[in-house]
Amino acid sequence: MNVLAIQQETQQGLFEVIGARFEEGGFFIMMSILVVGILAIILLARGIYFTLKRNPGIVKMIVLINSLGLFALVLGVFGQLINLINTLDYLSSFEGTTPRDFADGLKTTMLPTLFGALIFLLTRFSTIVLNFLRPLPASEI
Repeated sequence: MNVLAIQQETQQGLFEVIGARFEEGGFFIMMSILVVGILAIILLARGIYFTLKRNPGIVKMIVLINSLGLFALVLGVFGQLINLINTLDYLSSFEGTTPRDFADGLKTTMLPTLFGALIFLLTRFSTIVLNFLRPLPASEI
């Protein structure tokens, strides 16, 4: 029976696995972090456009991207705390819970923080790229 479950799990597609993780991590929090990540990607594209056009608004884009990354990270930690409270409430309502039950619950609480940290790293990397591409003002040369 266990071998059959492992074979079925390996046959799942990438989007099925990601969807399952989204549900485990709390769909609302995970989708909120995803929306923040999409906004950061849009601002990155706009920042690259501003860099190519030598628009001074690039500084504002860099600040906004950094703020969105930090917001995603904080949102992930907030989601972890909410999920941790729910998991502990759920486990305390049963007699004879095992450490394995606790480990499974703790794993699912860490998913929003992991996703928020991933978005945070991507936004930080994108601001490094934008700062590298940004032309220096004449006063700094």
